[in-house]
Amino acid sequence: MRMIWLWFIAGIIIWPIHSTVATVGDKPIDMMISDALVFLIPISYIFIRTTPTREQCQSAKAPILWYSLTPTLALICVLYMTAVAGIGLGMSGETVRIFSAFKLAKPVGFVLLGLMLGSWTDPIEFIDILSRGFGILAGLSFFFTLTEPSFPLGEWGKYLFEFELSGYPNSPMSFYAVLVPLLIAAADTSKNRLLQLIGWGLSASTALIIVGSMSRSSTLALFFGAVLYLAMTGRQALLVGSFVALTIMSIVGFGLFSALKDTEVVSVLSERVQDRVNRSTESDDPSSGRFDIWEFALELSAEKPIFGYMFESFSRYTGDVDTPHQQYLEVLYKCGGLGLLFYCSVLGSCLMVTRRLLRLTTLGSPAWYRLHAMVSMLVAVLLGNLTQPNLTYSLTGNMVFLMFGTLCSSRAVVSASLPDFKPRTMTTRAAPLPLRRVAA
Repeated sequence: MRMIWLWFIAGIIIWPIHSTVATVGDKPIDMMISDALVFLIPISYIFIRTTPTREQCQSAKAPILWYSLTPTLALICVLYMTAVAGIGLGMSGETVRIFSAFKLAKPVGFVLLGLMLGSWTDPIEFIDILSRGFGILAGLSFFFTLTEPSFPLGEWGKYLFEFELSGYPNSPMSFYAVLVPLLIAAADTSKNRLLQLIGWGLSASTALIIVGSMSRSSTLALFFGAVLYLAMTGRQALLVGSFVALTIMSIVGFGLFSALKDTEVVSVLSERVQDRVNRSTESDDPSSGRFDIWEFALELSAEKPIFGYMFESFSRYTGDVDTPHQQYLEVLYKCGGLGLLFYCSVLGSCLMVTRRLLRLTTLGSPAWYRLHAMVSMLVAVLLGNLTQPNLTYSLTGNMVFLMFGTLCSSRAVVSASLPDFKPRTMTTRAAPLPLRRVAA
């Protein structure tokens, strides 16, 4: 029952389809199924609670204490955002400010849910379960992409069981991209050679879906996350080999493209690529207008640098643009420099707790691979935040903050310290008996 419930929780976290539950003004309130974890995590205690053995506790390489900095900062951040939105509501009477604050602060609060989950079960084991669950999701996405009637001309990775992924392409593809390091780590730590090959194959197919979706920010997150993970785990030769292979494939692909350029498939694909390039370079702006939005957001924030605009709608000043299209500028605009300080402190402490646990791991152990994947995932998220507010979206935000919350538990200290091998018990030999000599 314990493993079934953990797989159930992992499936809820990664399910990428939303439901619209209400509308405030002209803005829909979308909920991801992972939002239900607010109710499901507390009752998980009944099904998943285990305690480490005495031998495991004795093998811990550091005091078995929980990491209080990240949960404390997360709680302060949530309370601050709630207070700012409450003041804004009192000054303006606009209830939409409360919903805006809830959308931004709710994922941060998932750190506390993760702390609960990590206290009741092995956090490193749960990382592996979530990674394997994502592998199944990625395989399904690749299958439905291949079986789409318009393939390869359609939008890759857009549908799952005929449901459109929430916020396609940027939001779900960024979610897929940041989880690729965890998927590779699941393959690396598998003891079955066939499962290793399947994991690497799923990682490659996920990369194809992301690139085929033509989401630039997602492709950027995929590249840096995967490259960083491979570099940190000592696969520099693989990176060089992959670069050479991609160069050769590009040359071969260019040759095939030249030979088949008059066919319908190639002509439609080239039109899609050209359309993406045109949209990216319209008005000689490769950012598709983001540079102007960022500049305007900075100008607005400079007028109210401490507390920001208290979750006032950004579209009130821009007309038809609802967000600054950048995570950090969104936080700065909504709740000021003080809110941005709290928010970045939470993210920085997530990196600190992971590096702290990495120092306890044994080189080549499952925890060593999975924690390196967590670092790579966080770096990919931080870089992706420069082009869109990934963590405001419940799909990515809920998952990231919850997973790092599990690493704050005292149980994580024990899990990270476990070696990759089982200690062997030394058999004791009987001492040799002295030879009996008879005097001549």
